[in-house]
Amino acid sequence: MVRGRSRFLWVLAVTAALALSGCGDDPAEQPDGAVQLRQNQPTTVGDVRLVAGNIWDDSIVLSVDDGDGAAENADLAVGERATIKGRSFELLSVHEDTAESAPGGSGSYAWVLPVDD
Repeated sequence: MVRGRSRFLWVLAVTAALALSGCGDDPAEQPDGAVQLRQNQPTTVGDVRLVAGNIWDDSIVLSVDDGDGAAENADLAVGERATIKGRSFELLSVHEDTAESAPGGSGSYAWVLPVDD
């Protein structure tokens, strides 16, 4: 009985793990040049560093640092564009991770597209 029960629990655990591995929201295919920004993690794009902060619902605060003076910020909602430090960016989508995590461990991210005006 114990042996059969162990096998059942093992099969159940493996099945659950496989089922959950397909969970989550797969990002829709993004246009060429789009960049995924993790919350509060600087990401170099060309000659600037981008940071997506305050990821909330369908908006972010995008910070752009080109190494020349202070970084500049703009509030962006999905579908909006902003010109920061002479460069334009469009917010394509947002994924807000509402799970508890250690500081700096948020799974929230945003897709941003550098736009040539």
